Amino acid sequence: MTTETRKFYKAGEGRTVRRESDGEPWPEAGDFAENTIFTRRLVADGDLVEADPPRASKPAPPAGEK
Repeated sequence: MTTETRKFYKAGEGRTVRRESDGEPWPEAGDFAENTIFTRRLVADGDLVEADPPRASKPAPPAGEK
């Protein structure tokens, strides 16, 4: 069985969450975090929710190309 060590999380609706590492606010767009007791507790309390990471957008084609 494989254990994921990093997952993507967003703050729960109306929640303010501080990062474990530096105390800075959790980014609105979400961020990856290690699977630690700290993050598991925040998920259990609804402070963090698992989310899909944003997809990388395709670069625009160079000028003159279709």
